[in-house]
Amino acid sequence: MTALRSLLPYQTAWLREAAGIALMEKSRRIGISWAEALGAVRHVARKSEAGNVYYQSYAKDMTSGFISDCAEWAESVQLAASIAEEEAFEEGGRKSWTYRIEAATGKEILAMTSSPRGFRSKGRPRDRAILDEAAFVDDLAAVLKAVRAFRMWGGQVRIISTHNGESSEFALLCAAIRDGAVPGAVHRVTFRDALDQGLYKRICAITGETWSPDAEAQWEADIRAEYGEDAAEELDCIPASGAGHWLSWPMIHGAEHELAGLPEHYSGGACWIGVDVARRRDLFVIAILEQLGDVLWLRELIWARNITFSEQDALLDEAVGRYRPVRIAMDQTGMGEKPVEDAKARYGEVHVEGVIMSGPRRLDVATALREAFEDSLIRIPKLQDLRGDLRSVRTEDGPTGAPRLIVPRTKEGKGEDRATGEKTHADRFWAIALAAAAAAGNAGPFEGASNGRVSAAIAAGYGLETDGEPESGLYRFDVDRGIVLSPTSSELRAYGF
Repeated sequence: MTALRSLLPYQTAWLREAAGIALMEKSRRIGISWAEALGAVRHVARKSEAGNVYYQSYAKDMTSGFISDCAEWAESVQLAASIAEEEAFEEGGRKSWTYRIEAATGKEILAMTSSPRGFRSKGRPRDRAILDEAAFVDDLAAVLKAVRAFRMWGGQVRIISTHNGESSEFALLCAAIRDGAVPGAVHRVTFRDALDQGLYKRICAITGETWSPDAEAQWEADIRAEYGEDAAEELDCIPASGAGHWLSWPMIHGAEHELAGLPEHYSGGACWIGVDVARRRDLFVIAILEQLGDVLWLRELIWARNITFSEQDALLDEAVGRYRPVRIAMDQTGMGEKPVEDAKARYGEVHVEGVIMSGPRRLDVATALREAFEDSLIRIPKLQDLRGDLRSVRTEDGPTGAPRLIVPRTKEGKGEDRATGEKTHADRFWAIALAAAAAAGNAGPFEGASNGRVSAAIAAGYGLETDGEPESGLYRFDVDRGIVLSPTSSELRAYGF
């Protein structure tokens, strides 16, 4: 085994753990999953004691990455193995993937995206279950219930994760094992632990950088600055107390796509525009979502700080000119009154919706965005500033038990925009949420000028009726008045809406 494929002390300690249920609470990106892949290869390679390995995580790229690591380790340790192609299957309305490696011993490593049923019917003697980033999988309680079968026949369960709040099933299981209520072992490796045991030196050896104490200190400082207020949970293994995040990292990363955020990929479809109004401290943001099928693509995200209202109007005019908006949803709270009034004068009362972002309405807007992420019906670009805004919104129980949204504020002001060093208040989050909420309510009343072309409302997927000749649609084009008419409430009910 080459030096670059050798293990660091905390990785070796984890692979040597033989407890029936072993938990690893860890910092992000310290190589535990990579080391676990070696453990999986060793496990299926034992001739007389071999068992199968079943791996689950929340995302396709993690499962495929784990199998790739296993393949590299198999080659490194000269284990004869064959790799099967990925397989896709539907479960509960969602698509899942599996990847497979078969060893010469006849045993296999099967990696799959998270599903409670994935561990059902598995768990024969000497089989091993691996649950990676467990705190973020769908319905962890149900997955843990299914995986207990591995213990009944003497198999092993290995659970790996960073934290996702102190009330998550993963955090509760860590506490239960430490308290002796559940048999098992817990390993804990913080970012600092990994650095002390050679993580940055290993990174330098791989990337060709020169290691020094000063370089390591600066690298750690930069990483911590990127994580900001999340560093305690993401790097130091301290589960967040009180409020949890409205959007999880798996939701955010799962929605990222290399073709999102590129205006040149706009296909001319129906669009929904969200506008978060601000004048001085916060960002003025315009978000444009294009609907393709049932998926919303973030085509463009425009933001500026401390610009005049006339400059904001000009930016919105340019965006409306480039796209085909069905609806423009604008934050009307406080200083938003005049921008909304002016926008209605320019684009029409029914094209522009002013949203008072307080109380239940604010929660409705945020919920529309989260549902789009939960159902994998939104695509966003890979931008660090955007990730920070999406992640910054938290939730806690209000006095009545209903969720209450909060955006933590520092003493100096608001959450940091890491690209500029200035402050932000989840402004990109709210602009996209307003657009998503407008899209979610697209079956509501709508009447707008066609401006010489078929309105974008027709492209939203509800069809058109022209000159009295129906085309299996709900929307009707009034030729005499030159406008698109929305269906009535009774018509919507008749069509099953």
